[in-house]
Amino acid sequence: MTVEQVLTSHLGLMALVGTLYLCHLLQTFSRRMGAVTKMPAYHNWFHVGNSLIAIASLSYIVQSSAAMAGVPTRILTTTFAVWTFHLPLALGVGINLVTTLIYWVWIIKEQ
Repeated sequence: MTVEQVLTSHLGLMALVGTLYLCHLLQTFSRRMGAVTKMPAYHNWFHVGNSLIAIASLSYIVQSSAAMAGVPTRILTTTFAVWTFHLPLALGVGINLVTTLIYWVWIIKEQ
């Protein structure tokens, strides 16, 4: 890892935590919207999506720590990154996006 990557590795974690917080806000708003409109409880899917994003965040922390330690391990392989970071992050954001669209697509239809 270069010096610049070490100095900015915490910024990536802040972006993931911000994404997790935004998804939590969408969950809360969607739950309230569903209670008003008497929709089925689709907002429970946000728990699955947020859990996957949290797994990706933990994986990012582990990978950054291993890279800063300079220890060549299996944690720094591409396969580990795909299975524990990229795939859970993509699935989590995708699940949250679909669930958000279920609740909020009426705004798009109004225009």
